[in-house]
Amino acid sequence: MLEVFPSNTVLSVILLIGVFLLTLFLLPRIREISLKLGLYDTPDYRSSHSSIVPTFGGVAFYIALLLTLFLAQRFDDNNVGLTLLVSISIVFFIGLKDDLQNLSPKKKFLGQIIAVAILMIQSDFRIVSFHGFLGLYELPTILSIGLSMFFILSLINAYNLIDGIDGMASIVGIVIASSYGFIFYKLNMLLYLAISMSIVSMLFGFLRFNFSPKKKIFMGDTGSLVIGLTLGLLTLKLLSLGANAFQVLALDRQEIPLLILGILFIPVFDIFRVMFIRFSKGRPVFSPDRNHIHHILIDAGLSHRRASVFCGLGNMFVVLSMFYTTRDLGVLASFFVLLFFTTVFLLMFFGLNKSYSSKRIKVKLRNFLFFTSKAFKLQTKEYSRSHRLAFNQKLKRIRILFF
Repeated sequence: MLEVFPSNTVLSVILLIGVFLLTLFLLPRIREISLKLGLYDTPDYRSSHSSIVPTFGGVAFYIALLLTLFLAQRFDDNNVGLTLLVSISIVFFIGLKDDLQNLSPKKKFLGQIIAVAILMIQSDFRIVSFHGFLGLYELPTILSIGLSMFFILSLINAYNLIDGIDGMASIVGIVIASSYGFIFYKLNMLLYLAISMSIVSMLFGFLRFNFSPKKKIFMGDTGSLVIGLTLGLLTLKLLSLGANAFQVLALDRQEIPLLILGILFIPVFDIFRVMFIRFSKGRPVFSPDRNHIHHILIDAGLSHRRASVFCGLGNMFVVLSMFYTTRDLGVLASFFVLLFFTTVFLLMFFGLNKSYSSKRIKVKLRNFLFFTSKAFKLQTKEYSRSHRLAFNQKLKRIRILFF
């Protein structure tokens, strides 16, 4: 098993502490400047807060990442540092422009495409082979680039979309980056370990202010786009590795895509769920609404902190389950475990959802259950309103569909 040299371990710890302290130092000053310049988020009908809040926490993330890339140059064996710097800088300025003056979705997406296209210059961030997963191996260059760009663009926007309540994006980001950090540590890939640990540190520092009632600050698109892109490039780096790299984790290469889906469970689950709902209603898939899982949890009565911790712990549980399943039980079992978690979360959020369309579906299901129960009883007597109410009370007691 490959080991990290003690000096590198010490450097990683110093980086972890240094980025955390830097974030704590920068955020209050960024908040103060934002308020003086009148740069803050004003709540609307979709907002989960009721007062103005500065939205430039992502500036601290960008500075911390620049410092990380500078200090980790010694670990940059493939000379990807400049590519990362340019790509991260592009999404940072796109997010900054959007926070200052709302960009149209088309312009914002175009900027993301340019940033991701620059990453494709490096083969380190391309999915070049499926290594037998789903029966696929080497991919043509065009398909490799297209699939890689689609994946990372989806992840950037998925992470951006979960940034809707205090702590949600931060806690989920900490779980994802910590999981990647563990893998890169085992693989002795120190540049990517440093980037992962930097994300963990800055997000922990950010939580101190994001949860604060008096010194609150949001990461804004400036932060969510930067973190989303960084998590995306870390993901693509893992997907680009060959079979031999994962022997140290006792994992088969075909199992890695399922493990990564487990690590990215919450953002991937949320974006596909929301887009399916919008598509089924005939609405543009990028149109804003209140169907995200954090909206549902807040509407169900949870506080921002509890909803965020719930999603973070849920993501962590899926990660741990998928890691041990992929390692010990193989691809098929891992697939069914991931399918099980997806089904459980779908049913849970369907049950908690209190939107008008969800209530209509629940009423139809309740009526179906009621008339099905009548059919099984094989009775011909008329069922009165009292019978229906009694049946509904039974559903409430056993918590079926949260009626």
